[in-house]
Amino acid sequence: MAGILGNDSALLGKALDIANGVAGGKLKGNELSPQEIISADFQGRGIPAKAGFAGAMKELQQGLKMYRQENTILAIKKLSPVVAQVHFFTMDSPDTFNQIVKFYIDKLKQANCKVIYDSVADPHIISALQAAGVQLQQSDMPQFKLKGLL
Repeated sequence: MAGILGNDSALLGKALDIANGVAGGKLKGNELSPQEIISADFQGRGIPAKAGFAGAMKELQQGLKMYRQENTILAIKKLSPVVAQVHFFTMDSPDTFNQIVKFYIDKLKQANCKVIYDSVADPHIISALQAAGVQLQQSDMPQFKLKGLL
């Protein structure tokens, strides 16, 4: 079964397999490993890496997929044909991050996704989503802090 973004790996970045520590191929000169990107995100939010990765592993077992562009990782899980749970982990500059978020939002729109949810209301993610044209609002689902209409 294809993820919400489909099977086109050339357009969608490299799928990550954190469980096995696979970096999705050779890293380019200034690219960090997926683990470094995600660890930095956890650290920035005050989450111990071990606990954060345990949570990520649980989500992976429940259908979460991860895609990478540059030093940004999109974690996404299809909740319904038109709804997805998303979260971005990034170590990219704000400009690069905004471009990558726009790329993924455009792909989600093409896949007929209408609503996204995130469990973290991070100011950098909020700004990038708004720049990509996502209409943000308070979540109507208690396990998420952010709801976006595409």
